Amino acid sequence: MKALMQTAYGEPSQVLKVLTVPLPAFDESSDELLLSVKAVSVNPLDYLLVRGALKFVWAEQMPTGVGVDLSAVVVKAGKRSGYKEGDEVIGCMAMQARGSIAEYCVISAQYTALKPKSLSHEEASCLPVVGLTAIEAFRRHAGPKDTAFIPAGLGGVGQIALQLAKPYAGFKHTLTTVSTSKVEVLKQHIRDVDVVIDYKKVDPATAIPAGSCDFVLEQFGKAPSYVRYMRKPARGSTGGKPSIISIATPPNAEKAAQGWGVSLGFHIRVLLNLWDAWTRFWIPGWIHYDSFFAVANSEDLKALADLADQGKLKPVIDKVFPMDQAVEALALAESKPAGKVVIRISD
Repeated sequence: MKALMQTAYGEPSQVLKVLTVPLPAFDESSDELLLSVKAVSVNPLDYLLVRGALKFVWAEQMPTGVGVDLSAVVVKAGKRSGYKEGDEVIGCMAMQARGSIAEYCVISAQYTALKPKSLSHEEASCLPVVGLTAIEAFRRHAGPKDTAFIPAGLGGVGQIALQLAKPYAGFKHTLTTVSTSKVEVLKQHIRDVDVVIDYKKVDPATAIPAGSCDFVLEQFGKAPSYVRYMRKPARGSTGGKPSIISIATPPNAEKAAQGWGVSLGFHIRVLLNLWDAWTRFWIPGWIHYDSFFAVANSEDLKALADLADQGKLKPVIDKVFPMDQAVEALALAESKPAGKVVIRISD
């Protein structure tokens, strides 16, 4: 089979190649699925791993596969998987067992769900990583739900969070930011947004009143900079705290180990815990702050598929590439396009 393989750490254009490799091993007595991959969406995680962003956490044997998101068809189903041949599924591969940018892959059923019928394979492949992240971010907020500020409204997580903020999380109002060229694209595809700020023309700090937000999805590693937007609870209030939930600032060691699926060494644990403590130092106690790395699970994937089939969620795609242009797809994804970048593996 053909698969995009990473031969070393470095620039994607130099270390990624489409190679012919053997079919992955499959255990028919397990909960595994052998899948014929139809489409894969690209995430920041993909090119960060290629560059070696986490090589200090675990060492990888090269060559190794690339990609975690997928939409696919079941070729063989393990006896404990709960699926059958021909089922269409979406899934998110574990980071240390990744390799979805391939004609076939093997994945545990616990990281999959039935594909939403209303979406194409290209659209459905965009849901797993960013959708799991958005759902988990909302789940970590237990305070008021009047206004949610979700910057980067056409980013992978941003576009899904914007669509879920009202129907899934229960917020009344949503705010977002995009660059000039993306304003009309966002308004065309995600219509139920109350305020769209062109940050190239207007400073969000002047457009959004101080103390007006109950929830911020922080995506740039600058959590303390959002404190000014948060609505301080009235004295004696029992409605909970406003939340800054970060998907960019590393979480503490326990959450990082859970998200990465690895055991962390002593020095890395200390570093992550210090980083987390330093971030929290700059955030007042009346604000709930949290950061995390999403963990794949079938329940949340099923929830995303159901929301899509209810017409409440549809990924915005910037461009679809054939598999032999996978390297170009990663390059476009890294340039902050107006939507997700997808690689079509087969029809």
